[in-house]
Order: sequence, then C-alpha cells, then structure tokens
Amino acid sequence: MTYVALSVAVLAVLGILTWRVLSGLPTKPLLLTLAVLVVLTAVFDNIIVGVGLVDYDPALISGIRVPIAPIEDFAYTVGAVMIVPALWTWLGRRQRRAALARAGGSES
Repeated sequence: MTYVALSVAVLAVLGILTWRVLSGLPTKPLLLTLAVLVVLTAVFDNIIVGVGLVDYDPALISGIRVPIAPIEDFAYTVGAVMIVPALWTWLGRRQRRAALARAGGSES
C-alpha cells in the first residue's frame, strides 16, 4: 500500500468519524490551527528528511515534495487537526455528563 492510499483512507475514516463534531465548532480556530501546523510540518519535516533522519521508499510516495518532504507527511497534520478537537469535545461532553450524574442533575 502506498503512503497516498494509506493517507487518503485514514483521512476519510477520520472525516466520517469527526465531521459532525467539527461542523459544530468555529471554523476560524480550526483553520488557523491547520495553517500553523502546516507551516511547522513543512519546516521540521524538511529538516528531518533533509538531514537523512527519516526517508521514504520512492516507490511508496507520490513523488510530490514540499520541497524535500513528501506531500504525504502533511496528512498527519490534517488528521491531527481533525481528531484532536473531536476528542476534546467528546471527552468534555463525557466529563460533563459524569459531573451531572454525580450531582443528580440531567443534561439538557
């Protein structure tokens, strides 16, 4: 399996699992987070690939590089921007429900 196929499959699953939560969150903070993380990914992935710390099998990547790191590396960034806010929201709801149950109330 190529990194492109794996990245698309994982992002599709994350999209299906998180779209409902993400669509209820403010867009600007998500996009700002994505922009900052894309820049950081570009800088640090290019460093680690450029110095030879990490390398990829050319047969398993698309060949598109930014400028040294393969474009597939950015899938991790996109996935993180999807899953972290969703988990934060889900776990926060769970904690609120538990707190309400301890207090004997009900969630509205």
